[in-house]
Amino acid sequence: MPHTAQELRSELMAPETTKRVHALHVLELELEHAPETKAAKELEALTARGIPFYSPEDPHYCDWVSKAITLWERVQHEHDHPVPVMRASHHRVERVKAIATERARIVKGMRV
Repeated sequence: MPHTAQELRSELMAPETTKRVHALHVLELELEHAPETKAAKELEALTARGIPFYSPEDPHYCDWVSKAITLWERVQHEHDHPVPVMRASHHRVERVKAIATERARIVKGMRV
């Protein structure tokens, strides 16, 4: 599991689909216990759409990866200095888990 932004970036840019899906899962896992902040909401919206069409030379894909890494780092930083979480945060965790479960089900049906 990536522990640094560089390792996560490397997985998101990897030509192997499984590495990119794993990196997306790491982004989603960060949201499970993160406080409800603007960065967390942005990261949730970014991961909910899934990984865009993979093209490491495409500036749009590179921008997506950069944005994902930046948001992931901001969420981690905010999580290091926790803000009180609202009681409804469990609904958010359930949403993130449901998205991840559905994506895993779809990926299992794909042949790589």
